[in-house]
Amino acid sequence: MGTYGSKRAWSPAALEATGLAEACMPVLHEGSEPTGQLRPELARRWGMREDVTIAGGGGDQAAGAIGVGVVEPGQAFLALGTSGVFFVAGDAFAPNPAQGVHAFCHCLPGRWHQMSVMLSAASCIAWVAALTGARDEAALLAEVAASRPGASAPLFLPYLSGERTPHNDPHAKGVFFGLSHEHGRAELGWAVLEGVAFALADGQAALLAGGTRIGDVAVIGGGARSELWGRILASALGRTLSYAAEAEVGPAFGAARLGRLAATGERAAEVCTPPPVERVVDPDPQLEARCRERHETFKRLYRLLRDTFPALE
Repeated sequence: MGTYGSKRAWSPAALEATGLAEACMPVLHEGSEPTGQLRPELARRWGMREDVTIAGGGGDQAAGAIGVGVVEPGQAFLALGTSGVFFVAGDAFAPNPAQGVHAFCHCLPGRWHQMSVMLSAASCIAWVAALTGARDEAALLAEVAASRPGASAPLFLPYLSGERTPHNDPHAKGVFFGLSHEHGRAELGWAVLEGVAFALADGQAALLAGGTRIGDVAVIGGGARSELWGRILASALGRTLSYAAEAEVGPAFGAARLGRLAATGERAAEVCTPPPVERVVDPDPQLEARCRERHETFKRLYRLLRDTFPALE
C-alpha cells in the first residue's frame, strides 16, 4: 500500500483497489515527527530513561540521506551496496514510472525524493571474485587496478537478479560479451566495475528524463571504498563524486538524527548536515570519452537481447 506522493496521503486508487477505507489505515506522520513513547518496561529493560520519544522514521535509503545530509533539492547520493541506488532529494513529487524511477515522500516535511535502483551492484563484484577464484573482492580490485585493461575488456550486463531502473525487466540476465582467449580475471573484473557504472548511468538518465535536478553527488556504501571504481563511476556518469567520512553508517546515523529531531524540535537544517568529505573524484577525460563509446554498445546489447531473456527461464 503506497502513499499518494504529491499529497502526502493514502492513495485513493490503492484504497479502492483493495476494498479499504482511509478510516482503516494508520495516521501518517512525517519521519521527524514524534509518534509516541517507548514503553516503560522496555526502557527499563534496555537501561534507558522512561520518556524516550519515538520518531516516525524512514526507509533505509531515506534515512541514509538524512545521515549524509542529502535533504535540499538537487542533493544526491550513490549507494553502492548489494544493490545500487541513485537517490536525489527534491521539493516536489516527480515520478517516472515508465522507466522504473521510484518517487516517494522524503522523511522530512516538504521534501520528496526520487531514486533509480539497480538490483545488483557491489554484489556483482563479490560474484565475479568468487567465480574467478580471487582471494576476495579487495584482491580482485587490486589486480584490476594494476592491469587497467580498459577498452580491451569485454562488456558486462549486470542484471544478475533482473533489473529495475530503467528497464523494469525481471527477466533480464547477466551477460559477458566480447570474450576472447586474451581475457582473464582482471579483464572480467574491469568489465563488472564498468557494467555497474553504465547501469547507474542509465538510471541517472531515467531520473533526468523525469525532470529530476541533480546537483552534488556523494557516494556511500561498501563499494565506496574502491578508488578505482570511483574513477570509473565518475567518468561513466560525467559527474564529480564526493566520498563522505564514515558514510557506511549513514542509514543508522540518519535514524538517530530523526529521533533527535522528534525529541528536541530542532530545525532539520541545523541537524541534518553533511559529514566531512574524505576525497573528491573527478571524471577522467580519457576514460570519460571511452565510457561514452562503450556505454552506447552496452545499451544496444541490452536492446538486442531483451526479447531472448525469458527463454532462459
